[in-house]
Amino acid sequence: MNTQKAADRLNEKTFLQSIELDLKQGYGLSPIEAHVLARHVLQLADEKAGPVRQQGQITYPAIAIDEPPGKPLRLCRKVPVHLTLITEGDGEVWATEGPEALRRLRVHRLTYEALAQDGALSQEDLACLLGVSHKTIKRIFAFYRQQEQRLPSRGEIQDMGAGVSHKIPVIRKYVQGQSLSRISQHLGKHGIDSMVRYLHHFARVLILEDRGLSPAQMQSVIHISENMIQQYRELYAELNVPENQRALDRLRRSVFHSSATDQAPEGDEIDALEQTESEKGGAR
Repeated sequence: MNTQKAADRLNEKTFLQSIELDLKQGYGLSPIEAHVLARHVLQLADEKAGPVRQQGQITYPAIAIDEPPGKPLRLCRKVPVHLTLITEGDGEVWATEGPEALRRLRVHRLTYEALAQDGALSQEDLACLLGVSHKTIKRIFAFYRQQEQRLPSRGEIQDMGAGVSHKIPVIRKYVQGQSLSRISQHLGKHGIDSMVRYLHHFARVLILEDRGLSPAQMQSVIHISENMIQQYRELYAELNVPENQRALDRLRRSVFHSSATDQAPEGDEIDALEQTESEKGGAR
């Protein structure tokens, strides 16, 4: 069996294909109708269920992104992260570009998925997860560095410091008019729920900044680090210009829409930002 045929067979085993088959056989839908509706069903399930493990994913204990270098691993806080070992399109990459390209794709995907869930994978983690040598993982990281991209592994994050976080780029791009879906694609399919959390924290900082609270006072309300609060304050000072006022106002409204306190579930925060996304689209 050649690799293209094998890739086609893998694509026939996906959850999406299973839903499509049920829709065609159970409801008499055409292949196109079944494909469109199946994708919509998966999208709705993902949006409403939140970070639930999907087909092809595993849950892995990653080191929390804010753990400092030099701390013994046994004492580091771990966070459970959902990692996608195989997904739609992997078989096609394997068939058309080869196993090395697939390994690169997976390393890129796993590191960014962990980062989106506030975790950091080491090169050792990646070697174990993918069943390859540490030398192979180092070669993949070198490949991305040659492309002027440093993957956010635990070692790279420690070398680069807090600046590796996508929080600031996500907020800046959103305020400057990019949609969450476009930002997600640009940043290696960064998780929408994580981006909503960044925006919600930033929105609360700018509201409290407008009210004259100090960073220490803000921390007692928002429960994020003073360092992060200071970064958000500096970003607000940068973005607080006339052309961004509409976007900043939308963020303020999203906070008041989701809750007047700190008790709103994250799903409500996502709904609020989705509503402001719709408003942004209608204003254009």
